[in-house]
Amino acid sequence: MRKQNWIIMAVCACVAYASHAAPLNAREANIIKARLVPAPKRVDLTDGPDVVLNDALAVTLACTKDGALAEKQVRETFKAWFGCRPKVTSAAPSDTVPKIAGAYRIVSTKGTLRIEAADAGGARNAMRTLRQLAEPLRGTRTLTSYFIPETVIDDAPVMAFRGFHLCWFPENTPVEIERYIRLAAYYKMNYIVLESWGMFVFKNHPELAWPGSTMTPREIKRLVKIANELGVTLIPQINLFGHATGSRVNSGKHSILDFHPELQPLFEPNGWTWCHSNPEAMALLEELVLEMHDAYGRPPYFHAGCDEAYDMGTCAQCRRSDYPKVVATCLTRIHDALAKRECRMMMWHDMLLRSGDPRWKGYYANGAEWAETLLDALPRDIVICDWFYSPPVKGEKEGETYPTLRYFKSKGFPVLSCPWEHRDGYAAQSRAVQEIGLDGMLSTTWHHLYGHQSMRQIYWSAAHAMWGTQQFGYGLLDFTRHLRQAGWDVPLKNYVDTGFNHHQVPEKNFTPR
Repeated sequence: MRKQNWIIMAVCACVAYASHAAPLNAREANIIKARLVPAPKRVDLTDGPDVVLNDALAVTLACTKDGALAEKQVRETFKAWFGCRPKVTSAAPSDTVPKIAGAYRIVSTKGTLRIEAADAGGARNAMRTLRQLAEPLRGTRTLTSYFIPETVIDDAPVMAFRGFHLCWFPENTPVEIERYIRLAAYYKMNYIVLESWGMFVFKNHPELAWPGSTMTPREIKRLVKIANELGVTLIPQINLFGHATGSRVNSGKHSILDFHPELQPLFEPNGWTWCHSNPEAMALLEELVLEMHDAYGRPPYFHAGCDEAYDMGTCAQCRRSDYPKVVATCLTRIHDALAKRECRMMMWHDMLLRSGDPRWKGYYANGAEWAETLLDALPRDIVICDWFYSPPVKGEKEGETYPTLRYFKSKGFPVLSCPWEHRDGYAAQSRAVQEIGLDGMLSTTWHHLYGHQSMRQIYWSAAHAMWGTQQFGYGLLDFTRHLRQAGWDVPLKNYVDTGFNHHQVPEKNFTPR
């Protein structure tokens, strides 16, 4: 009811505002709207005089909570992004101020700007939208100031958890990772899972990282600070079941065993999966989890991976054990260690669904015949991250789509939908999240966060899916501009850290060296 009242008041306010100015012509409005990612719920652009963002601008900020923090953020952001110090006056929130976390309202007219926000996150989101709206003043060789059109914008997210999953490979630079984080925040995402692919340099076990790894505790501390300033929670991830190689399976690499064959007892014979029957392996994994959790500043979530454990239970000790109990004991041990820190464990879903079960036909199910037994043994506050990359399976009826999402929710778990690359898949899963009442979305990126097609598809589709809106445009150059703006905030200094690829010559991007 509160949300409905806010929408009604916002519509009335917009109608009242629009009655004083004619709408902007369609061609110009379409050009401007196409820049906005994610597309706001409502955008009214009028043909009144442009509002210049300079020291003379009068800014009013009305924030329901976190007012002092929001005002500080607005002042600092005007200086950082627009190079000006306008007068910012705090005002009492009106009845039109949205109450949804992260929501905001912008009214710009006649040399004034009013920002209304539910909280500091809403004020941040308003500033992000202003940056996407703004253009440099014309007629000069160098930048003097920016301007925006007269407008009324009302906006709010549909999901509280808007997550982005990043992988740190040896091929990634720290600056590249920072730019990925900044762009996700720019698109109004508020959680980022940063997975180490054999990259995190553990203080007591540096041998577990690739030689020369740049993912050091010091670097993570720097990125956590940046993320916090952006209103983003950085979540650590290492794999505690499959993917123990710290590498893609088709690379044939192993971040540990390629250099340390003496550590073979920690893994199943093929090295892909950790040996959960080995108490030394379990003690080590708990130690690694807690050290990484400390390095990230003890956030409220920790992702334990646990997908695609293809060679699980293949060593002599595991295959002769009550293996489902062994795995459940291991995962519960990690869960309990994190719970003592008020941290919730996250994990991928696929090993919790029996492979070949007709209920999951067309979806990802890699578990053994005892998968449901394992699921029932797990603590119910573990967040299940259900990865599926396409629209619903053909033939599914409305209200029955994405059965795996519904299954995990029916079992009492919090659930995140996890799409990847497929534009229609993002949109369909967004509808499912809202219909089923799930906790949110975690967009995956894997090894495809390069090239304009994959990068734009992932970022744009994820942003709109989590915001629950349809995009106004899909312009390559609009996305390029946003990526460049994120780079300015770093700031970038090296050629390889700019653009969509490290190099312009395709062979240098994709051919193994």
